[in-house]
Amino acid sequence: MEMDNVEIVRRGYRAFEEGGVEAILEFLDPGIEWHMSAVFTHTPRVFLGHDGVREVFRFFEELIEDLGADPHEFIDAGDRVIVPVRMHGRLRDGGEPVAYELVQVWLGRDGKAIRLVTYPDREAAIADATAASVI
Repeated sequence: MEMDNVEIVRRGYRAFEEGGVEAILEFLDPGIEWHMSAVFTHTPRVFLGHDGVREVFRFFEELIEDLGADPHEFIDAGDRVIVPVRMHGRLRDGGEPVAYELVQVWLGRDGKAIRLVTYPDREAAIADATAASVI
């Protein structure tokens, strides 16, 4: 990410809040790898490209209304940005509130995010991001 990594990720979250999935695509490389946590898909799954990102959000929209993402902080980890985030909304069946605490690690190149990996907790995300930046 040519622009400060943290700033581009901040802008991506802001764009999502203001305009949904289509608004974040400008911050994502057309070949992005979006690694979805097994928490949501029962097994880890990778979605590719902008169409893959749209598929991820269709998956969530089928289950959750008013999906939102509230990042807690943006941790600069070199070419990665670690973001503890609260995803929230209401279940389509019954309207009950739902929220998930997770940690997203963004990897960027040339001003765009090229990979997103979601972790269940901060320790796993930081350990993986640290190990990856050493390699």
